[in-house]
Amino acid sequence: MYTGTESPTTAHENEILARLTENWNQRVAVRKARLDLNDYYDTTAPDFPPSMVPFWDDPRFQAIDEADKRRVLAGAWINYNEKTIFVEDKVINPMCSLLLRDALPGVGDSVTKKAIAQTQVDEQFHILMCLEVCDCARRQHQLHDLHIPTPLLEQRMEATLSKADNEREFALIRMAYATVAEMTINVFLKRLSQDRSIQPLNRLNTELHRQDEASHAAIFGEIARAVYERLGAGQQAIFRAHLLRAIDDFVELDVGFWRAILDYLAIPERESILQDMAAKRRTNSSLRDYSALVKLLRQIGIHEGPSFVFQ
Repeated sequence: MYTGTESPTTAHENEILARLTENWNQRVAVRKARLDLNDYYDTTAPDFPPSMVPFWDDPRFQAIDEADKRRVLAGAWINYNEKTIFVEDKVINPMCSLLLRDALPGVGDSVTKKAIAQTQVDEQFHILMCLEVCDCARRQHQLHDLHIPTPLLEQRMEATLSKADNEREFALIRMAYATVAEMTINVFLKRLSQDRSIQPLNRLNTELHRQDEASHAAIFGEIARAVYERLGAGQQAIFRAHLLRAIDDFVELDVGFWRAILDYLAIPERESILQDMAAKRRTNSSLRDYSALVKLLRQIGIHEGPSFVFQ
């Protein structure tokens, strides 16, 4: 069930996955020297880019004191990492477990199985990385009791999974969300890792994550295409529909965290700040890169969808 029982699907697929699995020891964060958190933390630098806070320029928010602004940025960094943990723990790793158990066709060869297992190791290490930097930010900014609410994405995904008609559709839903996650996150990670105004620790930590995810995008692109080609027409249509749904769910603006941090700090006029933010900004689509995903979409017969994807 777990080890490879099929021949490689095509020479092209085998070449890409084989290259990624063979150089795993040299490229992944888990095989590199650990960062010393104390050496890389700069108490004068913000934890998160102000430009990525959707209400940063609101005059009502700008009127608060600088210490609270810094705590909002630290909270945003913690929220980003907690959402990353959710994606690794509840989106990617469950999908990898299904693939290892041959819940979907096209992934039964030994090279693909090895790529899937390596991805699981990477994601578990990313969770540890996120936990460590979150602990550091909470200590530095006295945010020990800041509660991060359940991501809206998790609510959307769980609602969709609950409506699956059978085990195959359940697996295809999981593959849709995992594919979007792994194939669109790189631009967000790149922005954080190249922003030299933020914490060196946070920037370096994100760069290690980004390097791994660049390989995961290629792996999941190959896996999604290999699976899709072996589905019947009806199941292909189901996967296409869930893939488009997952794209929408990933970019929907999640007000929950921003409400939580503003409430936590008792920021004046926070309700009107949030209302104006929601009215002006419906999605976070600009924080993702759709180029690799669009290539996959076109390969599987999707030529139109959200305008921010097919630009």
